[in-house]
Amino acid sequence: MMGRRSKTALLLYMVFLMVLFLMCSTDLIIREPEKEVYQIAVIIEDIRDDNYGNFKKGMDQAAVELNADVRFITLYEKLDKDQQMELILREQQDGADALIVVPADEEMVVGAASERQVTVPLILLGTGLAGEGVTGTIVTDYKYMGEQAAEQILQRVSPAATVLMFSDPARQSFMSRLFLEGASAALEEGKVRCQTVARDGEQGFAKLVGVLENLPKGEMVILAESQEILTETAGILEDNPHLRDKISGLYGRGSSLSILNYLDREIIGGICIVDEYSVGYFSVLMAAQAFEGSGGQKTRTMDSYYIEKKDLREPAYEKMLYPIE
Repeated sequence: MMGRRSKTALLLYMVFLMVLFLMCSTDLIIREPEKEVYQIAVIIEDIRDDNYGNFKKGMDQAAVELNADVRFITLYEKLDKDQQMELILREQQDGADALIVVPADEEMVVGAASERQVTVPLILLGTGLAGEGVTGTIVTDYKYMGEQAAEQILQRVSPAATVLMFSDPARQSFMSRLFLEGASAALEEGKVRCQTVARDGEQGFAKLVGVLENLPKGEMVILAESQEILTETAGILEDNPHLRDKISGLYGRGSSLSILNYLDREIIGGICIVDEYSVGYFSVLMAAQAFEGSGGQKTRTMDSYYIEKKDLREPAYEKMLYPIE
């Protein structure tokens, strides 16, 4: 028979085992510290989010690693600066810990930050402007990107060629404006004639079909100012295959899946790209670091690259264009 001392020891041992079980299986005794979830609002200048595929993948990856909740917000009308400002102030009031913004009007957003209308960390993408209230920027040199596209065109055409620069002045972003400025300067230096073709309202560039049909086969090149215009123009050429013989090439900027498919089928001749996945990742990282007050890089400059169909299977570009989720 067990003595009183043995029974007491056994009871204490059983109590110890129960306490150990509770410690291992529940948080009743030892609670793990709860990780703070950062609320980050991302407000772009567009009405569509399909142009931001790789950008969103990069943000999602950073959100998982940094325990962030990222809300992606588009406008109802493209480049509606007033609406974007309303959304910025609304998200701040609703408790966003940080804001990531692709400005519809960079001066308005920077001005609001400088006047302390925006009091949470603010990360701006694409703009080189800075202000007192701007926490960080991720910059791409779109003027240089335009020069890159123009240099490739100059290598492929004679001085007798004409470059049609497809533009949408009514809804032109500062990124598109800088891209065309860089391209125009380089083409003029190369003694190649440039002609701006403006978007025709709801008709878009459909009227170009009749214009091209009446032109002799020659060195006519199209340069699209934006991802949206490049996709639209490639669709026109896809629907009218006979028009492809009328031009020497279609060029522009952007890396959406549609554009990459057109490039792979050689409807588009060449594009300028940025590592959008990294832009998305670093924007969330900068926002989280700013909220924590842990410092970090204030300005990050992204490189741009010119690629053609042959480059799509290059490992460096393939990883950039088709990141694994």
